[in-house]
Amino acid sequence: MATDGRLFGEGARRSKGDQARRYNLLAARLIAELIKNSLGPRGLEKMFVDIMGEVTVTKDGATLLRKIDVEHPAAKVIIEASNAVDNEVGDGTTSVVVLTGALVQKAEELLDIGISPSTISEGYLNGLNIALKALNDISKEYDNTDRQVMERLVRTCIQSKVLAYDDKVAGFVVDAVCTIANFSSNSIDTDDIKIEEIEGMLDTQLVTGIVIDKTIDSSAMPRAVENAKIMLINDELESKRTRADAEIRITSPDQIKSYGEAEALMIKSKVRHIIDSGANVIFSRKGINTLGQHLLTGAGIISVRRVKENDLLWLAKATGATISEKLDHEHDDHHEHSHHHHYDHPHDHDDHYHHGDIDIKLGHAQRVYEKQVGDDKMVFVEGCKNPKAVTLLLRANSKKMRDECHRSAIDAISVLRDFIVRPSVIAGGGAAEAAIARVVREKAHLISGREQIVVQKFAEALEEIPLTIARNAGMDVIDTLAQLRSQHSNGKASSHGVDAMERKVQEMLPAVIDPSVVKEQVIKTAVEVTNLLVRVDDVLMAKPAMYTHSHADGIQHSHAGGDKKHRHDHFDRLGKQQRPTHHYY
Repeated sequence: MATDGRLFGEGARRSKGDQARRYNLLAARLIAELIKNSLGPRGLEKMFVDIMGEVTVTKDGATLLRKIDVEHPAAKVIIEASNAVDNEVGDGTTSVVVLTGALVQKAEELLDIGISPSTISEGYLNGLNIALKALNDISKEYDNTDRQVMERLVRTCIQSKVLAYDDKVAGFVVDAVCTIANFSSNSIDTDDIKIEEIEGMLDTQLVTGIVIDKTIDSSAMPRAVENAKIMLINDELESKRTRADAEIRITSPDQIKSYGEAEALMIKSKVRHIIDSGANVIFSRKGINTLGQHLLTGAGIISVRRVKENDLLWLAKATGATISEKLDHEHDDHHEHSHHHHYDHPHDHDDHYHHGDIDIKLGHAQRVYEKQVGDDKMVFVEGCKNPKAVTLLLRANSKKMRDECHRSAIDAISVLRDFIVRPSVIAGGGAAEAAIARVVREKAHLISGREQIVVQKFAEALEEIPLTIARNAGMDVIDTLAQLRSQHSNGKASSHGVDAMERKVQEMLPAVIDPSVVKEQVIKTAVEVTNLLVRVDDVLMAKPAMYTHSHADGIQHSHAGGDKKHRHDHFDRLGKQQRPTHHYY
């Protein structure tokens, strides 16, 4: 009879049967324990310091789990689940881990009383179906343009995040989303909201336009322009840089002069186009040299050079301008005689400017101005008529705090995206879970056999969410559970949940609500992951355990069996001459 060692070769480890399952479930539970006390408005933050010494302070479940480096395959599965929920609905990342932890703990209890893994996974699936149906029944449908509901959704979302300090934030996020959403097709591209972080006092503001972290090119240019006509260019107003190692051979002094003149002429010709088009603000992705800046200043035009490509695209969306790739035709006769172009095109009414095959559409904004924000100066493009991109300005005193504000803002925007795509909400604060648990518990009695007990445990696991919120708020868990269950007692549909701010069990509607799709995703994912872990009964690790260690001669390395006493001086005994060039260990 072959032993495992001979069957799998050197270094493979195998844990099988019940023991493997226990380890997996334990790993899952430990991850849940790690993150449990971040849930809810009174949850605590976690601080993570990575190898480089960078510090992340966060309450967002997925953010922390993405950072920590775990070995155990079962723990990895949970982290992936949290990530999946984050990518799908953008919120509920901590809830899904807490719920998985609860389901896993109940599974362990069931295994202890001798219920088989397959019965557990079937029971959980059964419970999931009942839960999703119940969730559907308690959901309330709304019109997806309902601003009041949107504000409540955002408030619920950021109440448990760092942005909760400011009442205005919810309004700003809703304004931003309503500006760029396409309600008729129930769609929204959340990337159209630019989030700009600045150092300073905690503060948030919404700019109906774009804020760019740049300064106006020349100090001689005006600092602000009212009623701006904006031109976006992706063409350099400076001498062309040669790509490869090109060289220019010059044999007489006149050629230097004519080379310089030809270059100046090219820039003048391009600036002429800009002036003729009627634009008074220019954003360029490429450089603008001093001559170009001088000519533009003379015409009273503001220019900002070397703007990032993303910023240029946001500007195009916000102001309605097109990005012009080329400003003029290459003139071959530059060198023979200098000539200025004068165009007498009447301007079109909609600010289209045609020249040859160039068609430039200018963008509009009420004001373009430079403003000191914190230590930096920034260019604000404000008051666009019908912007398809807006900027949310977040201010906080440290980078860690700004990052966390940024994450909270993205969560809030995601929640609104979920609502616009599917406008249906449920009570928050654990009220939905308590209501679903009641339905599941009632239905459990109708199931025959051992599965009934599994489904009852499933209901108990659902209640772990409101209880965790209560525990984090410092409430008595047993009293909370008793009050919740009596509120959600038989036959009475209730939307009572745990109000962590008031520290009591009370009615959550209409103030605290979540999108139904987030809850649905959380419950589905948690069951899927738990079943995956319950069904595994054999873990084979083919990766040998590597041990890093150093020897007396200062050589440090890792290999299997490095933890046992061993010597590496084989070649030293042979004499140094015969040692091969590579380390033969």
